[in-house]
Amino acid sequence: MLRLMHDHFSSSSRPVLQDSVTVYGVTGLGADGQVPDSLIEECQNALARIREILATNGLLPEDITHLAYMIPDSSIFVSCQRIIAEALGPARPAMTLRLKPRFDVPGQRLEFNFIAAP
Repeated sequence: MLRLMHDHFSSSSRPVLQDSVTVYGVTGLGADGQVPDSLIEECQNALARIREILATNGLLPEDITHLAYMIPDSSIFVSCQRIIAEALGPARPAMTLRLKPRFDVPGQRLEFNFIAAP
C-alpha cells in the first residue's frame, strides 16, 4: 500500500522540505501480486515503480533525498546494490538499511520507502 504526503508545513523552529513526496511500502511484486522468481527482478520492479511514482509527481530519481531499503537478511543487500546505484543515477540520497524479518506477502524479499523533493 502506498501513502503519499505532500506540502509538509514548517514550524518556526526547524526547516522541513516543502512540496516533498514521501512514499512507503514500494514493493517489487509482479502485476499479479506474486513474488518474482529472482531477487534481481524484484528489485528492478520496485525501482521501476519508484520511477513511475516520481514521474507522476514531476520528479526524477535524482530528486530522492532519502531511500530506506527493508530486507529480511543483510546478506541480500549486495545483490541489489548495483541496480539501486544505476537507478539513482548521479543522486546520492541518504540511505537506510533496515532488517524486516517478515513481509505481508510470503516470499517477499524487499520493500522501499523514499522521500523526494525538487
